[in-house]
Amino acid sequence: MVERAFTLLDGPAHGPSEIAEVTGLHVTVVYRILQSGIPSNYFVQGPGGKYRLGPGAAAIGMQAMAYTPGTEASHPILEHLSKALDAMALLWVFSPYGAPRRVLADYAPGRYDLEALGLGVSELVAVGGSLRVGPSGRVIAAYLSAPLVDTVLAEPVPAGAGPGALAEGKFRASLEEIRAAGYALGYEEITGWGAVAAPVLWGETVYGAISVVKPSSLLTDTPRTVAQTVAAADRFSLLVSGGNLPLAG
Repeated sequence: MVERAFTLLDGPAHGPSEIAEVTGLHVTVVYRILQSGIPSNYFVQGPGGKYRLGPGAAAIGMQAMAYTPGTEASHPILEHLSKALDAMALLWVFSPYGAPRRVLADYAPGRYDLEALGLGVSELVAVGGSLRVGPSGRVIAAYLSAPLVDTVLAEPVPAGAGPGALAEGKFRASLEEIRAAGYALGYEEITGWGAVAAPVLWGETVYGAISVVKPSSLLTDTPRTVAQTVAAADRFSLLVSGGNLPLAG
């Protein structure tokens, strides 16, 4: 409960009383728990008697991520999706580095490639990493805590984004819809292109997203595109969670 409180409160550092209010635990109990985590660097005590998650907590997360499936598992799924929809298929992984972002972990270009998006290198890095642009960014944001969503929206829409990038109000409104539907759709968030994305989940935690990108004029069979993208994301979610894909019949 104390660990989870850090994901619910805004900002990196919090006092025992703040954490006690969120958890419902007595402040003395919270203080003892926090102190017990200092020797292992799970918690770090800073100025003003406030605590933050420390390198011990980060090490546990990195260790867990190091044993999730790599491209040997994702690439066949992306290749199948790319061929089935005649589109570029991409796997984005959530990264908390500096601020909530996404990292392109794997992709199957099909007959397209990243150069076809028409973005310069700096624009590609800015737009590709930002959760503010594209349905893959929104499906990741839909599973983040409210304070992290606020952090995402505190950043401006990056240069290079198309006219379809959502303003803050529409972005926020879309998150609940995404959780209910299991996917997001976007047009012209990169000029000339449309995309569908679905979340890759590790239990209740967002791992990333699988997206399909193709020219907007060719993204016409939306129900089929959505169904196959969601199915691909569900398959990879199963692998990330430690399951096995069923044998082909």
